[in-house]
Amino acid sequence: MTDLLPRELVGHFFGVGSLGESTPSVPVEYVKKLELPYAYSITALPEEDMIRQFAFLVDGYEKKGDFILDVDIHTYRDIISDDEPLMLDKQHGHSFYLMRDGTHYPFFKTQQTAPASMCFSIRDSTGKQHVTRNMFHFFQRLMTRIAHGQVEYLREFCDTIILCQDDPGLGHVTAMISQGKVPGLNLREIFRKTDSIYPDSVIPAFHYCDDWRQLNSDGWYPLWESSPKLIHIDVVRYPPQVSEEQALIISEFLREGGGLALGVLPNVDDSYAKPVLETLQDNLTQSLHLFYDSGVDPSLVKRNTMISTQCGLSGASPKLSKRIHDESFNFKDIFYQVVEAIE
Repeated sequence: MTDLLPRELVGHFFGVGSLGESTPSVPVEYVKKLELPYAYSITALPEEDMIRQFAFLVDGYEKKGDFILDVDIHTYRDIISDDEPLMLDKQHGHSFYLMRDGTHYPFFKTQQTAPASMCFSIRDSTGKQHVTRNMFHFFQRLMTRIAHGQVEYLREFCDTIILCQDDPGLGHVTAMISQGKVPGLNLREIFRKTDSIYPDSVIPAFHYCDDWRQLNSDGWYPLWESSPKLIHIDVVRYPPQVSEEQALIISEFLREGGGLALGVLPNVDDSYAKPVLETLQDNLTQSLHLFYDSGVDPSLVKRNTMISTQCGLSGASPKLSKRIHDESFNFKDIFYQVVEAIE
């Protein structure tokens, strides 16, 4: 199978999406210069919260309170029976419009929230979460239409599009399933339907915030054994020391064309006792040693890896966010230096 990660992007910065700036126009200058520019969210703006940013497209959302949605049969049918692409307006997605300033991008990354996290984060007016089989289908259809709307919009000024689905609530949903609280829904079905959201024309990516080492269902590791994609994982909080079984599965995932975006850089100022590049070198060295010692194939990691932060930079100062972006032009050199030193 052909590798999903373009060779031009190996070792470069994979921006997660959220930034701690307060003014939407400020990041344009340092984001558009990246090898992989991306659509970013200013989470200081309530409208760009990762749930509200997309849920506002559903009629009736938040009419009765924050993150509240009561879905009647008409709203349900309106979302699932229509294939029309949906796109964020400027109020809920400033960067899409600010980055479109006449620049043409060979590569561009965008993101949206995965359906499991939408279900987990939104409640009805009685306080009940929408973690049910029917509501998962509802949000899967919503996010499919949004994915197509994003691609339709971005295609006019971007050649290759990476679409990342962010799923911070998946660990909680998985726990609810294991406790028998979500009849009719299982992890395989969640990944099958989440994978179906990606338009054929994009490079699929997936961001999992929780302990990625523990995400499995009866010996099935969905991050590595579902459809190949670029997987963004936090290897600072969750060091990549895995079982021999999982290491072999990760190697096969990479061999089949999947890629890694390693979250080796902290995403808050207090975690930087050393400069950004020294921190990168130290953390990357430690992470790759653990991967290799576990049995992951070094040659496949070398070919299929990008560099990222643990999660988004919404908790970082604007100064740190800009510094990480500005210094990212050295990431590729450091990546290969570390890889070759370990080899």
